[in-house]
Amino acid sequence: MTLGAAGDAQTAPSRFVAVFEHPEVRGEVERLACAEWGWGTPRAMRLQALKWHRERCTFELAIETTNGRYGAIAKVFDDDRSHVLPAMQAIRSAGFGAEAEFAIPRPLAYFPKWRVLLEETVPGPSAKEKIVHGRASERRMAAERCGQWLARFHAAAPRLGKPAAMEREFTRFATWRNQIATFGEPFAGKCEQLFRSLQAATPHGSVDTRAGHGSYIPEHVILSESRTVTIDLDECDVADPSRDVAWFVVSVQRLALTQLGSLEALDDVVNAFLRAYHDSSEPGAARHLPFYRMLECLHRARRDLVKRVPPVAAWAEIMLDEGLRLAPRPQVEPDARAPRAAPEPAAPECRPAPGPASTGRT
Repeated sequence: MTLGAAGDAQTAPSRFVAVFEHPEVRGEVERLACAEWGWGTPRAMRLQALKWHRERCTFELAIETTNGRYGAIAKVFDDDRSHVLPAMQAIRSAGFGAEAEFAIPRPLAYFPKWRVLLEETVPGPSAKEKIVHGRASERRMAAERCGQWLARFHAAAPRLGKPAAMEREFTRFATWRNQIATFGEPFAGKCEQLFRSLQAATPHGSVDTRAGHGSYIPEHVILSESRTVTIDLDECDVADPSRDVAWFVVSVQRLALTQLGSLEALDDVVNAFLRAYHDSSEPGAARHLPFYRMLECLHRARRDLVKRVPPVAAWAEIMLDEGLRLAPRPQVEPDARAPRAAPEPAAPECRPAPGPASTGRT
């Protein structure tokens, strides 16, 4: 079997591309394609890099065999990810398999020596494409399907692993704050205020943790005809379900900011997603959503300043301001000398108004 590389693969980090140039890796792909996947004997394999980070790279494999052309997604990691394959198998067995309305890709193989994960290619556009470029009805449909998939995942997927202790996590959050502060004002003051608000709003007591996706964003949801398939389970864990909800919400806001110029430009999508998740999940499943949205705002501000070259200060300040907007307001003690107002009747639980929203976010 011969190996070819598209232009993107030639610009990806060479250490990741080199994995597929090794005869042992190509030989194992050839064996599995013929003996286990039923694709026939491979004749050629073409490699295209889709995206890469410092510690991993994702490729699309186009494999031409005696039976036709087939595709797979290959992920090469710097560290061991042997737990991902059995985790995906367990999730599919819990109702997220090939025939399910809400599904994940079929994992094909993991090569421990080379730290390579192979999984099936899922056809169809991503929710990100529909949200950014679709009509209003397509945006709403995509948001609703994303909310329904996540609610189903939180309710039915197995809890694999242990949740991270929030006390240890705050050490990492403090590092983000300190990195942002090195950029001076107004960042130093705003990130300090946001960090203190996070400390005050930290969930206490018993948290009903669920299976967590770990990076639930519109780009990772594929709308494959009538099926909604979520990819990139590499970071799946056990967590407060509010975290995944917050990741999606803030990711949509980021698309609005970076693609459309305003953090509020896709509020209709945010509202549709939250409404669908709320209607499909158990009561109170996302009760800690404000805390995790604030946290993700801090995270994104840090990335805008520390990870982007050059830094995008305007985006970072917008994210810090959004986090501060979400922060709970301190209770003001009433003046004992002032007359007491009659108590207001209890208000019903607020939900996003149906249809496109024209004002603030939930």
